[in-house]
Amino acid sequence: LAWLSSRPCSASAGVGHLITQWPEETLKRAGESVELSCYQNYTTLAFMYWYQQHPRNGLKLVASISTWMKNSYEEGYSEVKFEISRDNNGHSVMTIKNVTSKDAAIYFCLQNSVNSERLYFGSGTKLTVLGKNDKITPPTVAIFSPSKQEIQQKSKATLVCLASGFYPDHMKLFWKVNGAERTEGVGTDEFSTQNEGTYSLTSRLRISAQEWDSHKQYSTVFQ
Repeated sequence: LAWLSSRPCSASAGVGHLITQWPEETLKRAGESVELSCYQNYTTLAFMYWYQQHPRNGLKLVASISTWMKNSYEEGYSEVKFEISRDNNGHSVMTIKNVTSKDAAIYFCLQNSVNSERLYFGSGTKLTVLGKNDKITPPTVAIFSPSKQEIQQKSKATLVCLASGFYPDHMKLFWKVNGAERTEGVGTDEFSTQNEGTYSLTSRLRISAQEWDSHKQYSTVFQ
């Protein structure tokens, strides 16, 4: 699993409120269980919710919990599959048991208070589910040079990286220039494209024509 890794957790915040969710990504095989955690530092946020979002679909509420009521599950979800605990006002854990490919999605926690309409979302956890016998396949990578027309007419140079043939869809791509990570001018497809059981992903790095003419080394790294 060298090229597959979990990114560090991140947080979203309102004024005086911090919502932290982790892990940011996780990879499991079918039949395993996974724990997703959410923490908020503002104890008056009595209500907590867990949402599921499949690729290219809207959010679906899994369950809601509060400090004084029993967990309430939406139709199609149950405690047998999605076990949710809240060990104190600020920390909630959702355990998804016996995961299948249908559970592959991004999960968000959300919190709000009794007297407020303001909502506070966590940053999300992407769950990827492999079949029990599925093999992990790293990408084949090609980087294409910018067009002469773009350089001459716009004084810009766009490099394109195509990563193809990888499985599962659990990969992040980073550009490096002379060995240092570059984020400015980078545009990466939001979703991978599936083709005959594998995936492909395209990313672009746009730089000035002057920088391109300086003959720096451009590369991509995958996690």
